[in-house]
Amino acid sequence: MKKALLLSTLLFAGAANADFLGVTAEAGAFSPDVSDAKYATHGDVSSPMDLDGKTGAYFGIALDHPIPLIPNIRLQHVNLKADGSIGSSSAKLDLSNTDYTLYYRFLDGLFWLDFDAGVSLRKIDGSATISGNKHDLSDTQPLGYVSAFVTLPGTSLSVGGEVKAGGYGGTSITDTTLKVKYETPFFVGLEGGYRAISMDLNDIDNRDVKADFKGAFIGAFVHF
Repeated sequence: MKKALLLSTLLFAGAANADFLGVTAEAGAFSPDVSDAKYATHGDVSSPMDLDGKTGAYFGIALDHPIPLIPNIRLQHVNLKADGSIGSSSAKLDLSNTDYTLYYRFLDGLFWLDFDAGVSLRKIDGSATISGNKHDLSDTQPLGYVSAFVTLPGTSLSVGGEVKAGGYGGTSITDTTLKVKYETPFFVGLEGGYRAISMDLNDIDNRDVKADFKGAFIGAFVHF
């Protein structure tokens, strides 16, 4: 009972402190290196892949509202592509994905802090191509979501990050972002930082795939 009361209090406090209606849209480029990449038909021994990551686009949009108990909504997409080799064969890997997130904003500028938490569904829509033979890789995985930022007092700079982690059925995913944001007085801002995505996919369309995408990103955003 006490825990339920505390949770309700936090939700109402967050809603009361939130903007009446907030929309944030972002877009940019992510330039990762790829490491620890492996591939196999499910049940076979995985073979290492030697891959070079490609710079890909990312974008997202979030809608915040003050209605208590109803979660906010966020959509994010990132292109994750790489090419190289597996053994003596050519290889291409595409693990591009879209996240659909429902979250609560527990803090919105209170003591210069923003704090969100919720759940995401990650829709993977990719492929692996070995020696010209393409195998589709499609799956949806549940992830927990946490985001925290602090605005430096007296400035338009904020620093922080977000973490998504989870998976089921033998699949494991972690996605960590460290970010610096600068917002101008005209609703437009710049962002940049470092992102590390680790995806260990088990029996996805009868394939086992593992790869880490890590690197810098830079982009812009608008906030209303």
